[in-house]
Amino acid sequence: MSSEVPATWRGVRNHFDNSISEEVRSYFEPTVELIENYDWEVSLAFMFTRVEKAMNMMLYCGARKIHKAHSGTAYAFVDKHHMTRKDFKRLFKNVFGSDIPAATNELLAEAEKVRNKIIHGKSASPADQRKAIIRLLDYAEAMNVLVHDKARFRPFTPTLRGFTGQTQSLDQSTTSWLMRGLGFTGRAEGDEDAN
Repeated sequence: MSSEVPATWRGVRNHFDNSISEEVRSYFEPTVELIENYDWEVSLAFMFTRVEKAMNMMLYCGARKIHKAHSGTAYAFVDKHHMTRKDFKRLFKNVFGSDIPAATNELLAEAEKVRNKIIHGKSASPADQRKAIIRLLDYAEAMNVLVHDKARFRPFTPTLRGFTGQTQSLDQSTTSWLMRGLGFTGRAEGDEDAN
């Protein structure tokens, strides 16, 4: 599943332009300009921010589309929930009904190893950074396919407008219980007073 890591920036650009879907390219659109004009660390920071955003949105949209959760209540639960990577996998299974395939998780894990080196002030070679960028793009592609198969939307896309269609949502109280049942705490880390 994982792509070969290009030996140069031009190879990364070629992979971005020719091997990645239009949706994912649009979602990560500023990446090419960032790589060309800044240190690679800037591109990786941007890409990880976008990955985290997509992860939150896929859980929110999955709760809305599959479980008919109330929009505002579901959003509040996802937004306030302190989420680790292990927790994301658990919540994904609860919301979508299946585990993320190990090969897909490994794509993200490889990129995270490089990110962790960088944020802890360790050196990451240009080859490691190219690898991380490729793995994040491949992860986005794999998750788009997986989530589309489960719920008919793609989380790594510039807009998720209309993803639920014309369905009737649960009320706020029922959604609150639903979100707790799916495993969301509804509170940010250190926020003991929240629901």
